[in-house]
Amino acid sequence: MKTLTVQEAQMHLGQLIAEANRGDVIVLTDGRQQVTLQPGAALDLEEDSPELEAELLKAIDGPYTPYSPEEMRGIVERIILCTGAAGFAATASPSRNSATTAAS
Repeated sequence: MKTLTVQEAQMHLGQLIAEANRGDVIVLTDGRQQVTLQPGAALDLEEDSPELEAELLKAIDGPYTPYSPEEMRGIVERIILCTGAAGFAATASPSRNSATTAAS
């Protein structure tokens, strides 16, 4: 396993991607959070993520109240879960009714 800061990884990103594709465990950290590089196919939004499409369509309809960083993180985590990412457990969260102000 190799652990690097984001700054260190930026200088060697191509090499790190190749190592992750060979099966090496690569952990990137910003000091507070960590992520793991792992091989996988690029996300096809049309095929892989109807949940993301639904969220984007809701945003187009407006009016809306902006999502907090925590709410956005939860949405992204649910999308990742629905696209088959391993190592996470699915959690349900209440839907957000956001009709609070009219668009100008």
